[in-house]
This record gives sequence, structure tokens and C-alpha cells, in this order.
Amino acid sequence: MFDLHSHIIPGIDDGSKYMEMSLAMLQMAVENGTKGIVATPHIIEGEWLPAWDRVLAECDTLRQEAQKAGIEIPIFPGGEVAIHFDILEKLKGPGSYCINGGRYLLVELPANHIPSFTDDFFFALQARGITPILAHPERHPEIAKKPELLVEWIGKGILTQMNGTSITGHMGERVMATAELLLVNNMVHSLGSDAHRINHRNTNLTPAIKKITELIGIKKTQSITVENSNHIISGKDVDIPTISDIQYPKKTKGIMAWIGSIWK
Repeated sequence: MFDLHSHIIPGIDDGSKYMEMSLAMLQMAVENGTKGIVATPHIIEGEWLPAWDRVLAECDTLRQEAQKAGIEIPIFPGGEVAIHFDILEKLKGPGSYCINGGRYLLVELPANHIPSFTDDFFFALQARGITPILAHPERHPEIAKKPELLVEWIGKGILTQMNGTSITGHMGERVMATAELLLVNNMVHSLGSDAHRINHRNTNLTPAIKKITELIGIKKTQSITVENSNHIISGKDVDIPTISDIQYPKKTKGIMAWIGSIWK
């Protein structure tokens, strides 16, 4: 499996604080079967805005230190870009902040709302040859209330990345229920740890893989965690399953009952 979302580079954002922590996080990833990890530091206008050259250099340093420590795992550069029109000046086309310097870009929405310009932002990226991957949509309250929003975006070629801690319940019952809904409706295309530390939000994806496999089976789990991830890292096309009507849990029987069940 591959981890497409991590804050593994030390001292660049709110993730790992120092090299020893990063190495411990990498060791944990290796011990739990992760075959490659993408370093995606926050890219936020006015808060964290490291130059792409710095991300590349820091990623290279981390690789070298991991090799010295005997930790064998490929580390790919990337970024988690917060939606903001000003950031488009730095995103002229595939490359900067994209996963492995390719065509796929991890994009994050504000925590509690969806900006009115979101569709335009996605379109601007796609017009430049960049395919957005929406980070942890299962955590967003507006998507939980109206998952059809995500269906619409996926229909326009937007991919998604789910956090391992979402499906295991570490982010709460609502987030877990939304993660399950997205998984069973083919609305998840990749998996990431979103690891920030060695303890609570770490690089151990094993519990998530187990839960995902129980929900959707081995074949679909491998598609999300291996095949799609390989294609994203390599810059190849990802097969996006067609989504028809959203299938809600039988106990909720529709969108209104679903909303009531997750916002008790």
C-alpha cells in the first residue's frame, strides 16, 4: 500500500517537529507494510508557504537520513494545497506541489465551509493540466450533509483521498459514518495517513486497511491503496468508477434520515 498524505518533513509545517520524529514515523510505516509515502506539507497562503524547491530539498534530506538509519521506503514530494485563488500564481501547470512533481495535486477545503469559488478553482487547475485530489472529504461537514456535492465533483474528474483515522473512528462517529458511506459508493480513490506525529495521528495504516477490506473487499481495497496510488505517483490515468444513486445505509433510508443520523 501507499500513503498519499503525510506531514513527514520535519519543521516545515505543523507536522513532524524534528528529524528523529520523522524517522520514527517512517519506521512505523515500513513495519506496517507501507511501500511508499508522499510528503505533503501544508501550502497555505499567508501561513505556510514553503517554496517548491525547499520541499524538494527537505524531502531529499529526509531520504538520505532514512537511508543512513536503514529505513527503506520511497519518499515522494508533494503538498497539501489550501484552496485560495492567489495560490494559482504558483500553479502554472503540472509540477510544483503536485505529487511526485507530476499532474495530481492534493487540495484541501476550509474546515467548515465550501467557498463559492471552489468549482472555478478546480476548473482552473484542470485547465492547466492538473488533476485535483480532494483531501479527506469525509471530514467535511458540508459534504457529510450533502454527499451529492462530491458525486458532482467526481463526475468532473476530481479524485478523493480518505484518511485512515477517519474510517477507524479516531475522528469521531460522524466522520467514520461518512467515510463508510463514501467507500461503499465508490467515492474514495486513494488513502493517506495525514500523519503529523508518532502517536495519535501516525503512519500506521493497518487498522484502516482492515476496516476498508471488511467493508468493500480485498479487490477494491487494493485498487484504492495500490493500483490508484501507483498511477497517481506515476502520473498515469486513474480509473474512476461511475457513481449512480448514492446508496444510504438501510437503517437511514434516504438523505434526510442520513442527515438526522449523523447530526444527532
